[in-house]
Amino acid sequence: MVLLDRYLDQVKNLPPAPTVAVQLLGLFSDPDRDIDRIVELIAHDPSLTTETLHRCNDGCLTGSAPAEDMFEAVTRLGLYEIYSIVVGLMASRTMTQVRAEYRWDANRLWQHTVLTAVISSALAKRVQVAEATAFTAGLLHDIGKLVLVSMEGIVYADMVRTAGFFGPSLAATETACFGFTHAALGARLLARWGLPDGLRLAVELHHQSPATASEHLRLAAVVNFANSLAHQMADGPAGAPTAAEASSEAMELVELTDKDIPALVLQISLDLQRVHGLLHLHA
Repeated sequence: MVLLDRYLDQVKNLPPAPTVAVQLLGLFSDPDRDIDRIVELIAHDPSLTTETLHRCNDGCLTGSAPAEDMFEAVTRLGLYEIYSIVVGLMASRTMTQVRAEYRWDANRLWQHTVLTAVISSALAKRVQVAEATAFTAGLLHDIGKLVLVSMEGIVYADMVRTAGFFGPSLAATETACFGFTHAALGARLLARWGLPDGLRLAVELHHQSPATASEHLRLAAVVNFANSLAHQMADGPAGAPTAAEASSEAMELVELTDKDIPALVLQISLDLQRVHGLLHLHA
């Protein structure tokens, strides 16, 4: 932990803590949630307001009058869609902090991040984990990679090219070079932000056994399997282990079998269409 803190202390431009997202997450978990408070939080950030209204009006049915204020936009889109927009935009801002010469890493990472978040959300329904929490954990799971590529530049970019973007070889290479993995670094950053333990453990264990997550076991298992499935769907090379092979323990914990995967992939494809705008927010 000392090593991680020393490293983070050297990073000149750490990503900002997602304060608004955490506050919204708290409101969404409250059964007596206050819509006015949700609107107020988003309205404090002009870019969030603009993007939310744009997304709402872009999807208006022919002949429908466009939404003119945040309350109307929240009512039309629904809370989960609003939350996806907010946390997606905040995460995309973090991606843009990576210098232009390393943007290829950031672009690929962003595509994988959104896919992992969508899969996490879909899996959450199966094991009674809050969708918004799972979506957030999916978006944050690889934030340690972003810190490393922004800090180490071409050194880390070459490391990823050599070891691969996914798998135990990258974690082993990171440990040999830095003394820690991107997962451990990301988890420590979330702890410094004061984010809930469940999110931190999901980030820390997305390449390890989720069994040590204790009461947050299901969330950790969701993100662990979602990460593996996202890599398999997007960029799994021939001969690479499938998600079922790479995350067999997590797969069992989220109550999935091989027969469930085709239907899950179909659902994910539909969910991706719903949040397709997130894929382009950082451009």
